[in-house]
Amino acid sequence: MTSKKLGAVAASIRSLRHVASPVTSQIGNSAVVLAYHDIVPNGSETIEYMVDEDTFISQIETVRTLGYTFRTLTDLSADLLADRPVAGCAAIVFDDALVGVYDIAMPYLDAHKIPWTLLPVTDRLGVTPAWWPGANRTMTREEVMEAVDAGADLCAHTTTHISLPDVDADAAFNELVRSREALSELSGREVVDLCYPFGHQDAQIREMAKRAGYRTGWTFTNGRCSSGDDPFKLKRMAMRNDVGELHWLVTLLRPKVSWPPVQDLKRGSL
Repeated sequence: MTSKKLGAVAASIRSLRHVASPVTSQIGNSAVVLAYHDIVPNGSETIEYMVDEDTFISQIETVRTLGYTFRTLTDLSADLLADRPVAGCAAIVFDDALVGVYDIAMPYLDAHKIPWTLLPVTDRLGVTPAWWPGANRTMTREEVMEAVDAGADLCAHTTTHISLPDVDADAAFNELVRSREALSELSGREVVDLCYPFGHQDAQIREMAKRAGYRTGWTFTNGRCSSGDDPFKLKRMAMRNDVGELHWLVTLLRPKVSWPPVQDLKRGSL
């Protein structure tokens, strides 16, 4: 996005801040997690959950202009569990660790010193993802390590991106444990926060995640998160290319109580 276009976006949002501020104060002690997948060059054909570079930057600039404070998912999870204030906080996460994140999102986030979180599928690095037809390849181990060295936070997304409720208990538990162990080794710290692949989870999977050593489980249900939520049924915002500026502004200002509850999900349940 050109500096002229960015300036126009920022100016239009600033003009609405006098409206947004009183609404923001009524949202309460809740935060937002922006769940991205791949970021692709402008002019690319986009499929579901791909976001092009200009749209990605515009969405992040809207959050910045509204005065949100960016946190890693690890830090936000810790604050939620400790019942610390999270009003006005936002986390940016990238499910699957796709290569566009490395090529496009990482340089932008690094230049603006914005914290962010990467969710690698640990046994599927450097490959075309079988779970997402038409997607670009995932990041290699070397690219993930470069992101970590640049300051990226790592959280878990299993080893093969399976739908956890749709496999037997031993297989699901193995996915959870091995992913956490691999990412803890890669990051040099204990990884204890999980985003369920496809957002699929149920009571058995949530309990299994606790036993596997996780402290939070994040769904793919749209909404805000706060300290009073079940830590294994936390909500995120599914980011898309068709979320325009006004739509995104309204979404950011939508009160927590108005979002739908998290439901148990598995393949074929929607």
